[in-house]
Amino acid sequence: MKMLVFNSFGFKYGLPQDANYIFDVRFIPNPFYVAELKPLSGMDEPVQKYIKVFDETGAFLTSAAAFLDFVIPEYFRAGREILHVAIGCTGGRHRSVALVEWLGERYRKKLASVGADVSMEIRHRDIDIAQEA
Repeated sequence: MKMLVFNSFGFKYGLPQDANYIFDVRFIPNPFYVAELKPLSGMDEPVQKYIKVFDETGAFLTSAAAFLDFVIPEYFRAGREILHVAIGCTGGRHRSVALVEWLGERYRKKLASVGADVSMEIRHRDIDIAQEA
C-alpha cells in the first residue's frame, strides 16, 4: 500500500531527512509572540483561529493544495511507495502543526472520496519540545 505522510517540524531543530517536499511557513505571523497562544499548539482552536485570519495562510493553503493535487497522483504513478511532505515553522509547535492538520484533513477526505489505495499519516515531530524565546 502506498503512504502519504504529512509532517510538521521546527527549522531550529533541523530538516526532516526523509522528506520529499519541504514547505517553509515562517512567513505567516507567529502565535509564539502572542502571550495567551504561546503555551498552546497548532492543535488548539485559538491558535488555528489566529493563523487562519491572515491572507498569507489562505494563499499558502490554496497554492500548496494545487501543487499537491498535481504531484501526489504523479508521484505514486511513477512507482513511489511513500510521499513525505514536511511543513516547517520556527519551532514546529504552532503554524506548521495547524497547516499539517488542515492539509491532512483535506487529503484524508480526498483520498476517501476516490477510494485511493493510499494510507495517510500525520506526524508532529517537534510539537512537544519546550519552547524558549
